[in-house]
Amino acid sequence: MDKVAPNIKQLLTASVGARLIARAGGLNKLAILPASTIQVLGAEKALFRALRSGADPPKHGLLFQHAMVHSAPRWQRGKIARALASKLAIAARIDLFRPGVKDTAISDRLNARVAEIQSKYSQPSERKKRTDKTRFNRSHDMDLFKRGRSKTPKRKKFGKRRF
Repeated sequence: MDKVAPNIKQLLTASVGARLIARAGGLNKLAILPASTIQVLGAEKALFRALRSGADPPKHGLLFQHAMVHSAPRWQRGKIARALASKLAIAARIDLFRPGVKDTAISDRLNARVAEIQSKYSQPSERKKRTDKTRFNRSHDMDLFKRGRSKTPKRKKFGKRRF
């Protein structure tokens, strides 16, 4: 890891960095990925389940194995994982395009951002109850559909199509 990706190893441990590079498909593909994708890398199954069912999406994938995210309180984990993923995206691009160069400013900025998150969000915020109907019950919708009372309006049929 020191020769291939020293900046990733500096931000993460060698094992977590190697797992991320392997999951992404190589350092080239990891450097191309945006920070939001890096954040949920390893939690694809939960992400697609959340998209299908309307549940909350995952906040961290393989990054949860990093000590900074793992040891943080539950309400800070997503924010710390987002900060770590953004700095990791920068570090992967530095490792790809400037091989062998170690940049310590990235880890300093990450530590400053994590300290800011820990001071700003020292207490958990109150969870808001959802009053809107952003989440839906698929079984209820299927029951309505089977009974012929679908929530979606029928598509209007027009005359002959002219091409």
